[in-house]
Amino acid sequence: ARGEGSMAATRTAAMLLAVLACVLACVLLPAVDALAELPPHARGGLAHKLMEQDRQYVTTDPLWITLPIDHFAPESETYQNKYFVNDTLFDRSAEQPVCFFYLGGEGPVRGISDDYVLQLAVQYKALLVQMEHRFYGDSVPNKDFSVPNLQYLTTRQALADIAQLIDAMSSQYSTNCHWFTFGGSYSGALSAWFRLKYPTKTRGSLSSSGVVNAVMRFVGFDMQVNQAIGNDCANALRLITSTFETAFNNGQSAAAKALFGSPANMSDPDFCYMMADSAAMADQYGYKSRLCSAIGGLTLDTDPQTIMETFANFTADMWGADFGSNCFYDSNCLRDDPSRWQPTSRAWRWQKCHELAYFQVAPTTDSLRSHLIDMPYVLAQCEDIFGAGTFPATTATNMYYGGIRPNGTNIFFSDFSDDPWQRASMTETISDSLPMNLVKCDGCGHCMDLHKPRDTDPQPLVQSRQMFEAYLSKWLFN
Repeated sequence: ARGEGSMAATRTAAMLLAVLACVLACVLLPAVDALAELPPHARGGLAHKLMEQDRQYVTTDPLWITLPIDHFAPESETYQNKYFVNDTLFDRSAEQPVCFFYLGGEGPVRGISDDYVLQLAVQYKALLVQMEHRFYGDSVPNKDFSVPNLQYLTTRQALADIAQLIDAMSSQYSTNCHWFTFGGSYSGALSAWFRLKYPTKTRGSLSSSGVVNAVMRFVGFDMQVNQAIGNDCANALRLITSTFETAFNNGQSAAAKALFGSPANMSDPDFCYMMADSAAMADQYGYKSRLCSAIGGLTLDTDPQTIMETFANFTADMWGADFGSNCFYDSNCLRDDPSRWQPTSRAWRWQKCHELAYFQVAPTTDSLRSHLIDMPYVLAQCEDIFGAGTFPATTATNMYYGGIRPNGTNIFFSDFSDDPWQRASMTETISDSLPMNLVKCDGCGHCMDLHKPRDTDPQPLVQSRQMFEAYLSKWLFN
C-alpha cells in the first residue's frame, strides 16, 4: 500500500564506483531505501521527489541468471532473471567472508543503492547482491501475465530463485561465504521465509516491516492508520469518504471520479480503494503530517465539492496526477488491458488473490475507508480478474511458513509504530533467536531502518539498529 513548497530542479542520479568511498562519507538528507521505495503507480508526485532527492546508486549495471520457470518440475523451460552485484568492497580472502543479499519485492529493481545495508557492507567488507523478483520488472517468464503462466508466481518459486542465485554466486567467487539476507515489507517476509526454508544457506536475516502473516480480512490496516493519524485527521477522512459516497448515491459518481482522472466506468469500490490507499500511504511512508495539514480544515459546514476537490488535489500532489487513473486499482484494466499490466499491477494482484490476501477491507466500526470495500467485493474482484475459483490460500501459506509463530532461528524482525503493515507482521519476540523490535516514534513508517543512517534519526530507531547489529555480528560468526 503506499505539495508543499518548490523542489530543487535537479537530482543526482547514479554514483560512480570510483568515488564510492567519498560518497559513503557524505551526510545525506532523509531518503527511503530502495527496498522500501514507493510502488511504481505512486511515483508521480511530491512523495517520490522527496524520497528520490538524495538516493544514490552504487551499482546499476544488470546481470542475468538463467532459472527454471518451475523449480519443482522434473523438466522446465527457463527464463532470464535480473540481478545486481557490487563486489568492490568484498574481501574474499577473509577467514570468514561475508555476503549480503537484498531480496527484491513486488516491483522492478533498479540497482544497489547507498543505504543502511551498504554501510554494513563497508563494515564487513561484504559482497552485495540484489535480485529482482520473478514476474516484476525485466524478469517475467515468457513475458506473459496470463493465468496459466501466473501459476509460477508463488513465494515458493521465488525462494527457490534466491537459493539458486546464492549457489551461483558462491561458485563464481569460489568462497564459502557467510550469507545474510535483507528485505522490507513483502520482501521482508521473503527474507524471513528464506531463512525458515533454506536454513543451511544463510546465517540469518533481517525482516523489516515483514508481512509474514497472510491476513485474509485485514481490518487492522485501517485501524492502525486511524490510531496513527489522530482523531481530528481521522474524522476529516471519514467526512471525505462519506461525501464521496453521497455523491455516488446522488448520481454524481462520474463527476466525482473525474476529479482524480479516474474513468467513469471504474467501479465505485475500486475507486474507494484508490482513495483509501492515498490516505493510508501518507501514514505508511511517514507523511501523515502532510495529509492532516491538507485536510485538517474540512468540517461538516464545508461545501461538498470543496471537500472532494481538496482530497483530489492532495492525491495528485502527493502521488501524481495519474494515481487515480492507473491500472493498479481498476478491475477492468487488470482483466482486459495487458498493455497496462506492468510494472506491478497484475502480478501483485495475482499474489494477493492467489496466496497472500492482505485484503484491506473496512472495519465494522469507525472505518476511515468506505464500507463498499468489503470481503464480497475483494473476493469477487479476484474471480473477475483471474477466473472463477480464484481464492487466496492464506491458511495454507501460514501453515507452511508459520505465520506469526515461525519455527526457525536467526531472524530479526523490525516494525514501526505508525506503519499499518505492522498488523500483518510479528507481534512479539518469540526467543533470543527470533527477536522482534517495534520502533516507537511519531512518524515512524514502513521499513524505516533500511534508509541510510543520519544524525536526525530518532533515538528509538538508532537503538533498534544497534540491537540488530549485535545480533548480526553474533549470527554471522558464531
